[in-house]
Amino acid sequence: MTINLYNNSYAFQKNNADSNLDANSIIQKAIELAPLHDKAFVNYQAEVFIQNSAKWTQIPGLWKPILMNEGVEENLLYQSESFAQFSVSADNTYHFINKAIRNNYHTEARPDKYINPNFYKATLGTNAISPLSPKAFQYYDFEYLGTEIINQVKIHQIKVIPKNNNDEKVFSGIISLTDVDFFLQSVELKVKNYNITYQIQVRYVPFNTQWVPEHYQITATGALMGFEGEYTYKAKVWNYQSIIHKIIPELIRPNEDEFKEIVNIQERNFEVQQFKQVMSALSTNLKNQWSDANIASGLRRYDKIEIAPEADIQNDNVWYQLKLNSDFKAFTPDLPISSYNKNSLPLQPDEFSTYRQANQKFGIGSVLFSRSYFWGNTKRGYYPYEIYYKSPVLDFNFNTVEGFVYNTGALFRYRRNRYDWWEIDPTWRYSVTQNRSMGMVKIRWKTQREDFSVSGGSFISQYNVDTPVALDLNSLSTLLLKKNFVKIYEKDFVNLSYNDRFSNTFGIKTSLEWARRYPLENTTNYYWINFAGDPYSPNFPQNKEITNTKFQSNDAFLASFQINYRPTLKKQYRNSIRYVDFSSSPLITFKYRGAIPKVFGTEIDFHTIELGITHNFPLSINTNFNYIAQAGTFLSANKMTFADYKHFNGNNNMISIGDALTTHRLVGFYDNYIWGVSKKLIDPFYFSTNGSYIDIMTMVGLRKFALTQSTTIRNKGIREELFANYLYTANNDIHNVEIGYGIDGILRILRVEAVFAYNNRGLPNKDFTKFQNTQFGIRISLNARVRGGVTPDW
Repeated sequence: MTINLYNNSYAFQKNNADSNLDANSIIQKAIELAPLHDKAFVNYQAEVFIQNSAKWTQIPGLWKPILMNEGVEENLLYQSESFAQFSVSADNTYHFINKAIRNNYHTEARPDKYINPNFYKATLGTNAISPLSPKAFQYYDFEYLGTEIINQVKIHQIKVIPKNNNDEKVFSGIISLTDVDFFLQSVELKVKNYNITYQIQVRYVPFNTQWVPEHYQITATGALMGFEGEYTYKAKVWNYQSIIHKIIPELIRPNEDEFKEIVNIQERNFEVQQFKQVMSALSTNLKNQWSDANIASGLRRYDKIEIAPEADIQNDNVWYQLKLNSDFKAFTPDLPISSYNKNSLPLQPDEFSTYRQANQKFGIGSVLFSRSYFWGNTKRGYYPYEIYYKSPVLDFNFNTVEGFVYNTGALFRYRRNRYDWWEIDPTWRYSVTQNRSMGMVKIRWKTQREDFSVSGGSFISQYNVDTPVALDLNSLSTLLLKKNFVKIYEKDFVNLSYNDRFSNTFGIKTSLEWARRYPLENTTNYYWINFAGDPYSPNFPQNKEITNTKFQSNDAFLASFQINYRPTLKKQYRNSIRYVDFSSSPLITFKYRGAIPKVFGTEIDFHTIELGITHNFPLSINTNFNYIAQAGTFLSANKMTFADYKHFNGNNNMISIGDALTTHRLVGFYDNYIWGVSKKLIDPFYFSTNGSYIDIMTMVGLRKFALTQSTTIRNKGIREELFANYLYTANNDIHNVEIGYGIDGILRILRVEAVFAYNNRGLPNKDFTKFQNTQFGIRISLNARVRGGVTPDW
């Protein structure tokens, strides 16, 4: 059956005869019927024409000349179009055959994803509450606007109004419902999630005994650190036909073990392209989250995508005929990716390209900043050869052992495909103050699943290798405040490591290392500002369990093994690929770490195990809960140094970079600038232990709490947080509790926290001679949305 389309005037007016209609009763009936409407929308086929367009609406002036050579300019429109025939069966199998695809931004033609937000479900998109959710009356007020007769069908128009001044993950706008069966006839709604605003318009038409979507328009706008972007998705669906009584070839759904998973992503060096994350977030979130039955819904949907041989070579007549059936704006296939210098940019096979710098000329920036140089015949998404130059300017820091020091090198990488490469990574470390060099070399083979490396040389290592202090920020605190929190030793070593992600559910990480370790002491008293008149702290940390953490040179054969497991991942399927929703499952880890004696004459001997779990999930539309819990013990500690103790991730800098959850606030140090005094409360290694321990960190992120009751404050990206942390070490029966309140997102990048701590054994004061049970501090950090270093593998 082919649908006869008609124009909807949307000219609703209140009808006196229906003035007694109650909006709530209409919505109540629509809610009751929504599950039936949702389940009935299967066993059909149709045709869909899709257009995507994206542009930057604002780029900070500092970045405009730099990004222009990267093909990023304000108001330059990037477009793609697709035409497909598709069918939907009763077992949630979608079969797409793409007949025409094209774009205008120098990438391989790829079919656009069909996005069909389903308002019959309780939640959709960014976990937004549907106006037809069973919980709708908890989040919305409804106002009856009027009734219109369209093609002999009575249509009720209802205004959707968020309750309690909610402005995130709740819709506002207008929905229209049919009178008898309460099908959706149109949707014009807006919803906000963090810094992205979505405007959604859907128009429905009758088909058989129900109403089906005919036209979609979804616009996403957002901003990050001065960059603003806009992404628009349009789709027109027509020629609906029932397939339940037709004889068509059955699409066989593969078995679970026949699907592959993308278990890793291509590693990228720091490039200008990382500032494209706004546009990436807009388009990716829109496509993946707003599609009907997204992964987070838990529905095991399977998509089969096919591309006809003629799809990317269709002539203009084909596209002209398609556009006669839609009201989309004209497509501009000759639009250059950069109006400034079109010819300087190579063709970019797909959105994973990382080689826009390939044709840039050598200049002063090539020396001052790290960058990659590529060559060889371009393949699908990569060059086969790459040299990544690591600039010493970007890795120049100061510590009290080495003085001013920098790292530099030139990594060589050979790619066999996008996720399969060999690399040789030499690093040279030079102390300017001591006129002393050291270095190491790493040889690595990495695939999408496996990561094997051999490294060796002479280099420094921090005591806490799991959560090391950021060297650049430590340099500032050392030079400006005379507070040096990086504690290091030197080692000659050979290391073998092997990681394997068998799937996104299960993986292992292993390491073997022989090391000859040398203690190091402070060699310089250089500083810029003697903030509080304090001397530098020694390179050997203060600890509660042992009075002297200094160690003698020693040989150790170290081993580690870790299992990572996500038991409840939600999954969906597209062609031969299985996709997962990482937020749907906690991550459970089991770790072993130890030193085996008498291997190549080594003497260190200890063994420890640890069980951990971490997860974050919403408690409500305005509240998220995050936690990390670890419990461990040393099975033996026959001979070990302080470097082998279990160290806890405290806040080792007044201004730090990192996730708000993953560090203790006062297990570390604190400088209270707010009250005009300086207090060094706890050395970051004070609680380190070689016995049993429990470490729990929790945080509740609040979108609406105290200050954020104000819409003005929420619109500035402010979040509030409550946290509670607990640390127990058995050797000295220490119980340390922290509770606090924080404001996150100040000026988009800062977080301020007030913290109260209690310890049953007392805490040392500035000179470690007196003890107190309680303490209070104010902490400033860069927030979790501005990360430094490498995102954790798991």
